[in-house]
Amino acid sequence: MMLLDKLYAYVWGSAFMDSSNTYIIRDEVTFIIDPGCYKSFTNLFGLMNNDRIPLSDVDVVFNTHLHKDHCESNSMFLRKGAILAFNINDRVIRNEKPDLDVSKIKHYSTGKLDLEFIHTPGHTPGSTCIYINEFDALISGDLVFENGLPGRTDLHGSNNRDMIKSLEKIHDLSPELILPGHGRIFSGREGIRALLEKSIEFITRKDNY
Repeated sequence: MMLLDKLYAYVWGSAFMDSSNTYIIRDEVTFIIDPGCYKSFTNLFGLMNNDRIPLSDVDVVFNTHLHKDHCESNSMFLRKGAILAFNINDRVIRNEKPDLDVSKIKHYSTGKLDLEFIHTPGHTPGSTCIYINEFDALISGDLVFENGLPGRTDLHGSNNRDMIKSLEKIHDLSPELILPGHGRIFSGREGIRALLEKSIEFITRKDNY
């Protein structure tokens, strides 16, 4: 569904908690962020049809990171001609090659919107958020969730100290709106700062344990 002008959000409930939320930026260039698992693709396809967004209109598939629950359905869009974008540091997670390596660029214009790629390692080495200045909104992947818990750091390629630095970076950015990889979207600058502080404290305790 349309969340803001040119920005669509497909947020899954408990039935698809093992598949990421998906976001679409519908502009002169159309981005899909984290298409998710195969198991949720039929639902995503139906909702995109309701919003009159055909698969063939997607120009860029962007992955916040390369865990299966975020990228398994990439092929459904790549076979229609979309290009693949992610931070190449995540190749240690999944041996794929991006058409667009976002570690080499900071900004990308979709037409009316400016996307800023912010490298936020910790959950994975190449984890990357998208900040949309026009909406003061951050598409955050698995950096932080609505309960104030951060993404897991006990997986291959994860790092507690990198996660702390990434959370601090977003705390300093202080967005008004966060669109996470799982769970509900949350808003309110002060509340978000408090959640990020909670996440930093959680990881710091874990790192010192």
